[in-house]
Amino acid sequence: MSQVPASMMKPTGWFQIGWSTDFPVGSVAARKFFGEDMVVFRTESGELTVLDAYCPHMGAHLGFGGTVRGEMIRCPFHLWEWDGEGQNTCIPYQDRPNRAARLRTWSVIERNDNVYVWHDTKGEAPTWEPPEVFESLGADVAAATYHSSHPHGQIRLGTIRLSPYVVADNVADPAHFLGVHGSATVPVVVSSEADGHIFRVKLGFGRRWHTEPDNPNLDSLGILQFGVGMSYTALGSLKTPFVVISLATTPIDDDTSEMFQTVWLQHAEGDQIPGRLAERMHNATNQLPGDIVIWENQRYVERPAWAANEVKGFNALRRWTSTFYEPAAG
Repeated sequence: MSQVPASMMKPTGWFQIGWSTDFPVGSVAARKFFGEDMVVFRTESGELTVLDAYCPHMGAHLGFGGTVRGEMIRCPFHLWEWDGEGQNTCIPYQDRPNRAARLRTWSVIERNDNVYVWHDTKGEAPTWEPPEVFESLGADVAAATYHSSHPHGQIRLGTIRLSPYVVADNVADPAHFLGVHGSATVPVVVSSEADGHIFRVKLGFGRRWHTEPDNPNLDSLGILQFGVGMSYTALGSLKTPFVVISLATTPIDDDTSEMFQTVWLQHAEGDQIPGRLAERMHNATNQLPGDIVIWENQRYVERPAWAANEVKGFNALRRWTSTFYEPAAG
């Protein structure tokens, strides 16, 4: 396991907890992230809400037997009802609710069918929002049209003993393409920069990137990491159909994280041929398992023995990621 300090498993930022299709109207689901039990429910109007899971009345878990009634969730134990702000609205055997009882509400956003919750080490409100996937990866990516990610491009990678910081290190690690992905050469780092909650990297494949870094017809890999637990990538060019991938690593507790991969394939000639889309999806997703095997058995090294030409990139990324967990504030 990656063995990071416990504080690094509770970073600040937006983290994926599933897809919109996981939470249909009227559904109630139990989830656990950051060591906290949550209940996720979608009201009859379609509003998605995430609350702390345990009813303040007598501690029943709302995610097990709780039901949606209009815009409220009803506790299965004594039928107390709670609204999206975590306030008690009904006690069926009393003529008024308990205004003093409250449930914590988690900030939640649905974007590109991904569902994100905000976690803050100090319990503060969100200070930024997750970027829109396609627009954030550049004009060429945004201008293309894509197949829906549902269902085959929504891949739940499961609970894994790793930290999001190990996964985030990948952003500054073009050299791993040699050993893990069988690349003939190390990709060219065309650009790399931190900007607030975003760290952006562009990698080019092939020697021509040294002389033509702005050529839109050359295949490149654009990476946008926002916060520690989320990244968007786009692989392709104006000549090669884009593959856009969202990769999420959301801490469950001090040892494990849940990983989600979302894949969008640009519409391309021949997609109507039986088996072609399945082949393209396989090609887009068959590399990640090689990374995961290493990540889940890797030890997080605070002071790595980097090669000389790795120091600048990794130091810049590590300085940036350190701003998302509590020790950096002190």
